[in-house]
Amino acid sequence: MIECPNCKQQEFVGTLFCSECGVRLVHVSPVPTGTALKEWTVQETITTKPAFPEGPEVESGALLGLRVISSGIILSLLGRDNYTLGRAGKGQAIIPDIDLGQYDAYDHGVSRIHAEIHMRPDGIYLIDLDSANGTLVNGKKLEAQRPCLVRHGDVLQLGRMRLQLISRIRS
Repeated sequence: MIECPNCKQQEFVGTLFCSECGVRLVHVSPVPTGTALKEWTVQETITTKPAFPEGPEVESGALLGLRVISSGIILSLLGRDNYTLGRAGKGQAIIPDIDLGQYDAYDHGVSRIHAEIHMRPDGIYLIDLDSANGTLVNGKKLEAQRPCLVRHGDVLQLGRMRLQLISRIRS
């Protein structure tokens, strides 16, 4: 059994959210996001694949980031193998690892817990978490709860918010 750090409710090992208060039990605190180094951003059109960025690599062998297409800002995803994407709300017990709220996520139809990115040995996967407005990869709608392999340069759309995956995986 594991104990919820918020309300002390006992839950089974592997439970993601507390059944009593809704707090995320795995990786409870959100990961801070920031902008990437200026040299990582490449002035390219949305339809072209960006060049592989240079920079530090995480333990799993990948450099991973999301470029917010509307602003060009790159959110670095370093140091973990999975991230929830969404927007935080006032008084919300469940907070996404990557809060897209500052990029007008609410206006773009992004759910509070919209999607999840998983890094696995065989690749990077995006999973729609039963979001209200859906998730698309390169214009193709994902089926909820079904992992979709994503690659460097793919355009991920959460609701109407467009992000571009930036990754480099060691060969």
